[in-house]
Parts: sequence; C-alpha cells; structure tokens
Amino acid sequence: MNILIINCILSTAEHGVIKRKESISDCMISNFARGFIELGHTVTLLASEEYKPTGPDSDLPFEVVYFPSRLPQVFKPGLLPWPRGMRQWLKSHADAYDMVIASESFQIASLIAARVCPQRLVIWQELDRHQRLLFKLPSRFWHHVIVPLFMNKITVVPRSEPARQFISRYSRHVSNVIVDHGTDAHTLYPSDEVDKAFIVVSQLVERKRVDSIIRKFARLVGQEAYSGYRLDIIGDGDQADELKRLAISLGIEDKVIFHGFMSHEQLAEPLRRSLALLVDTSSDLNMVTIAEAITSGTPVVTNMKPSTASFIASKGLGVARDGWDENDLIKVIEEYDTMHGACVNEGKELTNVACARKMIGIK
Repeated sequence: MNILIINCILSTAEHGVIKRKESISDCMISNFARGFIELGHTVTLLASEEYKPTGPDSDLPFEVVYFPSRLPQVFKPGLLPWPRGMRQWLKSHADAYDMVIASESFQIASLIAARVCPQRLVIWQELDRHQRLLFKLPSRFWHHVIVPLFMNKITVVPRSEPARQFISRYSRHVSNVIVDHGTDAHTLYPSDEVDKAFIVVSQLVERKRVDSIIRKFARLVGQEAYSGYRLDIIGDGDQADELKRLAISLGIEDKVIFHGFMSHEQLAEPLRRSLALLVDTSSDLNMVTIAEAITSGTPVVTNMKPSTASFIASKGLGVARDGWDENDLIKVIEEYDTMHGACVNEGKELTNVACARKMIGIK
C-alpha cells in the first residue's frame, strides 16, 4: 500500500517557539511511519515547513513534503498551521495513495484532507479535551460545527481511551480500536537486569515539573534504606541550570545525574535498566516516552495528566495517581518484578509495527 501521513506539527513548540532540529528521524511521526515501512508499505509525510530540519532528510526511509504556513501570525504553526499549497497538492497526488492518515480532528490540514480525499482518510485523534487557546472557544466551535458538518463521515481512530470518549461526543464514526504512537522494538526492548535507578526522559521546561520529581526523589534517598538509589535525567531545556541548583540545595547532587539530550539509541540502555520512568507533568496528552518505557519493560510512575494514565493503572504497569510520592517509588522497588512482567507482556502491542498493523486493519 501507498500511505500518506499528514502531521504538520512535528514537535512541541514551547511557548510558541519552534526549535528546528538537525533531523526529524527521532520524532514521533517518523517512528510511526517506519512501522508501515517495516510491513512493506511506502510512506509519504506532509508537514509544516517551519519544522524542516537544518540537515538533510537523506536518513529517512520515506519522502517528506513541507508546506509553508499561511498567515502564521494568526494561525500559529505550533498550534493550528494553515498549510499553503496542501489542497492543490492533495488534488494532484491523493489518488496515488491507498490510505491517508491525518493527525487530529482540530487541524486545518485534516479539514483540507476531509474535503479533498474523504474516501481514503482516517483521522488519528490525540486530543482528549478542548485546547485552552482563547478560553477554548476555537476548539469548541471546531468540534461543534466543523466536525459534524465536514468530518462526520470520516473514520476517527483514537490514540487513547480518553481521546475516544472525547471525540465520540462530536463524531459518529469512532473506532473502538486504540492505536498508540508506537515504539521502535529494534531499539527499545526489555532487559532482565535492572539498576538501582529511576529515570526522567523529558524536556527540562516548567510544565514538565521535573523539580517536583527531584524533590520527591530527595525524600526517598533521605531514608537510609534507599540512600543508594540514583535519578537519571535525560533531556535539556531552559530549566536545566535551575534544576541542577535544586539538586545541590537538597544535598543530592551526587545522586541526580543530568545527561542532557540523548538519541533513542543512546537512551535505550538506561531506560530498560531503570526501575521506573517518572512523570509529574502539568500538561501532556499521549507521551511517547511512556509507551517507550513500557516497551522497554520499565514501569511508569505518573500523575493522571497523560492520556495513558488510566491504562497504566488498569494494566498494572506502574503507579498512576495525582500526588504520587516517595512511598510510590518504594512500591515500585518492592513490586518491580510484577510490574516489569506486565510491561513486557503489554509492550508487544505498543511497537510501531503493531500499531501500523492495527491502523491498516481498521481502514
């Protein structure tokens, strides 16, 4: 099959600022595309030009077509890009594709695809609540008016159970099959060995609340029985120096190791050898790192903000509750074998190949 993926926003634009990377090979949608390719399909990706990498795309096993954003001051490329020229491109090329996957109902690109090639289109839904932009008014208008008028015959595939419940209020053709982002099973796989270490894989920005995680970890290692544990922090961001100072002020700078940014290949080993991935975000939906941890056999300790929190709780893949604390870290230490086994079993369904196979089966 020839598969077209429309995903204009390739990474989160913190405070509206898009940081172009040298390559998009490590981004979520590239990994998702590789799942289809491994099944023998060809893939083309459509994206916003503002995310075009600074280096060549020669390392990608699929073609990428970039579109500049129309009226970027109004239609922010990091939130709701209006891809100039995409309608004409789809009119000329859509017939060459057997399946078109558009990311998110609340996107102008998805509306364009729904008007040009509805018979081939599947919308892949991540939002599980209205966007807060302008008091949620644009999102509410879109879902109450645009979706029923122009997208109501389109199959919608949710990425989580909360996303399914949300979009079912506005669309009549929502799949009961949930398709996550998918992980690279060649790089991310379980290990039978584990270190006395927890891990954070995150941008070091305010909304990720890594400072809260460091304080909770400090209370754990402040107990004599757990003083030998370590916290690995993978990622970078504008709070890096502040977080390092926090670790020093708490007297645990020797137990909190800041590694900076790592590629998936570099990240894989410390992730699979960690007792748990720690998450305490104030604003996230489907966090790719959660699926990556589970695929690696690593339990997850999270608050209830991520869309997959209820999935973690119901499947015994770690701890999911608001206000988790050092006692939950102790629970993971004591019950690691059981949680690890659950992650190993469930992780097989979260690979990019498994997710691609599910998506094709739905259409």
